[in-house]
Amino acid sequence: MSISAIPGEQVGGDRPYVGTPVSRVEDERLLAGRGRFLADLAAGALAVAFLRSTEAHAVIESIDTTPAMRMPGVLGVFTGDDLQLANDHIGSLHTPHPAFVAATGFRMVQQRLAIMPVDRVHYVGQPVVAVLASDRYLAEDALETVEVTYRPRPPLLDPESALAPDAAPMHPGLPDNEAAAIEVDFGDDLDPATVAVVTEGTYRIGRHGAVPLEGRGVLARIDGDRVSVWTSTQIPHLVRQGICDATGWSVDDVRVSVPDVGGGFGTKANVYAEEIIVPVLARRTGHDLVWVEDRQEHLTGSAQGRDQVHRTRLSVAADGRILRWEDDFLMDIGAGGLWVAGVVANTAIHLLGPYRIPRARLHGRAAFTNKTITAQYRGAGRPEACFALERSLDEAARQLGLTPIQIRERNLLTRADLPYSQPLPQRDGVPIVYDGGDYLACLQAAVELLPPESTAAHAARHPELSIGHGVGCYIEATGRGSYESARVRLTPSGGFEVATGAASAGQAHETVFAQVTADVLGAPLDRITVRRTDTDLVRHGFGSFASRSAVLAGSAVRRAADEFMSQATDRAARLLGVPAELVKSTVTGFATAVGASLRDVTWTDLAAACRPGGAQEQLGPLDVVEYFHPRTVTWTMGAHAAVVGVHRGTGAVSVLDYAVAHEGGVEINPLVVEGQIIGGVAQGIGGALLEEYRFSPEGQPTCTTLAEYLLPGTCDVPDVRIRHLAVPTTNNPLGVRGAGESGTIAVSAAVAGAVDDALAGRVHVSRTPISTALLRAALDTEGGTDQ
Repeated sequence: MSISAIPGEQVGGDRPYVGTPVSRVEDERLLAGRGRFLADLAAGALAVAFLRSTEAHAVIESIDTTPAMRMPGVLGVFTGDDLQLANDHIGSLHTPHPAFVAATGFRMVQQRLAIMPVDRVHYVGQPVVAVLASDRYLAEDALETVEVTYRPRPPLLDPESALAPDAAPMHPGLPDNEAAAIEVDFGDDLDPATVAVVTEGTYRIGRHGAVPLEGRGVLARIDGDRVSVWTSTQIPHLVRQGICDATGWSVDDVRVSVPDVGGGFGTKANVYAEEIIVPVLARRTGHDLVWVEDRQEHLTGSAQGRDQVHRTRLSVAADGRILRWEDDFLMDIGAGGLWVAGVVANTAIHLLGPYRIPRARLHGRAAFTNKTITAQYRGAGRPEACFALERSLDEAARQLGLTPIQIRERNLLTRADLPYSQPLPQRDGVPIVYDGGDYLACLQAAVELLPPESTAAHAARHPELSIGHGVGCYIEATGRGSYESARVRLTPSGGFEVATGAASAGQAHETVFAQVTADVLGAPLDRITVRRTDTDLVRHGFGSFASRSAVLAGSAVRRAADEFMSQATDRAARLLGVPAELVKSTVTGFATAVGASLRDVTWTDLAAACRPGGAQEQLGPLDVVEYFHPRTVTWTMGAHAAVVGVHRGTGAVSVLDYAVAHEGGVEINPLVVEGQIIGGVAQGIGGALLEEYRFSPEGQPTCTTLAEYLLPGTCDVPDVRIRHLAVPTTNNPLGVRGAGESGTIAVSAAVAGAVDDALAGRVHVSRTPISTALLRAALDTEGGTDQ
């Protein structure tokens, strides 16, 4: 499916904006080079540069900053002691509901990774010293003169070794290296006589991350008694809270604004040490300060993701029905992870997939190691869970003589099963109920888009390749709470401004939130401006992550627009001197019939009435703030199909064709949803075939440039066929379901299955990224192997 964009001016009237593929309004500005990213705002600010740890695990014996202070252009050199913080660490960003904790035995420790350590470092790239200088070049020169004496300690780089009983705790004050754990058990005893096949496997998902086009950055300015902060983030309100928690400042003392952001994907849905240090030093020195992350800093110091090992056991009946599913998984969160609760819980919940699973034992642990910190990365536990379950299903199908499609058809939930209750609560404490339409139909749609028979045409075009077909299915909890906010106001000129707590990192918020507003107000799209997120515009908010923006922020915008329209109608009725029920909305404002004629009040008239000296001055501005609190998440399901080619000489894998069938809800803008899915597939291909952060035995990162950390290019991503199966949800006023991670979750599973098929059973792919060397070895041998 390819969706054609429709200019906004061609919509409206009898054709609603919601559901229409309106052209993205932000694209004209961004493509013309008129975007305002963080680095574009930094004129006149002094530069901050950070000296970062060169040791994975070491005691800091001394720091000598004296030579740096003598360097030209240097205005200050600061260590952790100089910050004088009220709290020297950043607190966890998520704690599950007590009902979830009780049902799953979830536990986690309080992490206290220092914002800028003075006694011990825990990963290469951890900030140790900050230098202020008149420009970045001089700051970098000064950093080279700072002398830090380290006493190295043995690094912990393997999560299993870190959790061994005799492993020394990495973090002082903690009894061991377990960061979190979870246990999900349900179902009655299994009769062994009913089991035809038991498959056991070990599945590894490599460590990789977002690598957005724009790195992170922080700009801080002093505004009287307040500090104004601009940061390239997805969660400005949580950044503001992190600053206040660390410093003891009031939230009234801090403003956090989000400029244009060049991609986030979860790595920017985090609170970082730099976002606290730069504002603190700005207030201390009285100078405007800016730090802009370079690519090497990003690849060593920004939060990473994935890095899980799953040891699985799947019991199935002779007809392919799942009887029992078991998984012990282990997650490496590096030196710390503020979202560890969310990723561990996500992994366990999504291990159940979109299938009928009557019995399960799912146990997981997260371990501290001396690798880079972690956070949510697009999918946040879902792709890892999907890979383990889908690969196990493929192996069971092989042993039973079924196709991968057949075994899924026999286990997927159908229209007759849905809605479907799972025997545990979601992280919000509400019992899980899949609120979908027909998951089997979704798989069938994906296979219809890209059937196994399509491999023949590819084989004819590529005689040098072994061609294979694979499928993967996923489930996704979207629109997680606890709330989101929105503001709609009438401007003095009679236009409209919209703001939300969900900060855009490129997801077309300026378009879709305007579409929601336009339908309620009956106004043209070009009269509505969606402001970038600013804690002064919207005092409370949560952020943009976890496929939640359309669901929560979109619903908050709808609530605010509804209330705005109600108040506007009442005000227009007063101006017209008639009851509100006699007032009708028009494209330009409001009108009422008086005899044979119409009297109207335009939005410009209403704005004039609200101004000082206007007829409704006493009512004040027309300005509405609303919140949307979802009862629980809503569930999105999908199926992916892939055709790959494996080069017989090199083992290199090419993804030749791809299809996604997606059971979502109402699409505010189908063009945007299509883009989200295609972009997600691209990132999934990167994780399946190319991307991995690696470390030496000493804990040194070995992927510190884009020459070592490989990203997919345009030639690596085929055209993606997409079919949307709309099943509106009743969990929010728009009927929408999240789609931001749908393109990513099942890619590794589908691609791995296709590689198995291409090699005709000589390999069972069990890790990502897929190793071309092992595939080449499998091509050279008649026996099978686990890759």
